[in-house]
Amino acid sequence: MRRYLIVACLHLSLFSQSQKIQHDWENYVLAVDGKPVSINVDLGLSSKAPIKERPFVIILRAKIKNPDTQGMPYPEEYASLLNMEDSLIYNLGKETGAIFTGRFTQRGLREFYFYAPDTIGFEKSVFVAMASFSEYEWLSQAKADPQWDNFFTVLYPSELELLRIRGKKQIELILKDDAKKNESNMVQHSFTFPTVKDREGFLKTLPWTGFEILAMPPLPDTKTNRFALEMERKAVLSLEWVDQFVVSLYKATKRYGGKYEGWAVVVE
Repeated sequence: MRRYLIVACLHLSLFSQSQKIQHDWENYVLAVDGKPVSINVDLGLSSKAPIKERPFVIILRAKIKNPDTQGMPYPEEYASLLNMEDSLIYNLGKETGAIFTGRFTQRGLREFYFYAPDTIGFEKSVFVAMASFSEYEWLSQAKADPQWDNFFTVLYPSELELLRIRGKKQIELILKDDAKKNESNMVQHSFTFPTVKDREGFLKTLPWTGFEILAMPPLPDTKTNRFALEMERKAVLSLEWVDQFVVSLYKATKRYGGKYEGWAVVVE
């Protein structure tokens, strides 16, 4: 009885902690060796990870029954895979206090990732969760991952992908206002560079014209020791604009050791 009381208190404590996390689920697709990789991840966990109370990763890999030529499931299998995900979330959460952090799909496989306080009972939970999915081939494992390496290297987007994701979310919010569709907006862009020479090199090789420089301090920031640059340029915002314009700016900045800090619409 005492063990169950301790486990219940632990799970309640972990549940309370998870309530403080601002979950932010996002799906994005990469191309690896010419094949798509679809990743669904809770970006909100990055502000808390690694969570020391959950140092173990639990991974379940299931083989898609009938993948298409790109290794992705057909629509008729979507519901079954989502039901499998729900079953894993419920049973692993109930038995081990594990939280679901994301999944990826590629080459006919789908992998689910959870982080738990320990591995006690995980095998039982997985078997219970997968009992209704006997038509699937699957395997699971649990291992220590105190730094959440699997979360950050397998699921979490790269700096460039994160820029794309956040940029498109920003634009979707802006374009909810129909009046702003096809409207030209003044957009401010922020950058930092390790040296003045790097900043000058970037300005000489800008991939786009029409910028106005707003700020270019001669001295580095006292906290970061980096040289800032603020510019603005008009743009008609769209999801394509992120890939065509923002991504090219990001890549040009990286060539000079700089960082593209982000963009914002100027409110007049």
